[in-house]
Amino acid sequence: MAKLANFFISGVWKDVNDNITHVLLHKVNDDNSFKFGDKTDEQTVIKLLKQKFLIKTITWGYPDWSIGAEVTYVSNNGREFLRTVANATVKDNLDNSLNMKPIRS
Repeated sequence: MAKLANFFISGVWKDVNDNITHVLLHKVNDDNSFKFGDKTDEQTVIKLLKQKFLIKTITWGYPDWSIGAEVTYVSNNGREFLRTVANATVKDNLDNSLNMKPIRS
């Protein structure tokens, strides 16, 4: 099986304005397995995307993870935002990811 992505995002941290500041980023192994994620700031993820790494969302669906949409970024008024592909909203929109603030700092 081909590698599904280079990284998965399973959760997000947001600021008081509801903007993503960090994500829980998991490196994907050659067999599509992954382990614990690392809290990674939004700009680092955007740099990975600019380097052509493929990043997708994952969601927990009991009893297993589901692969979600491809992640990209957009620029709006001089600010870059993470978003998923196939959505026209010009802001971050990884809303189906876990809110990590109460879980892990």
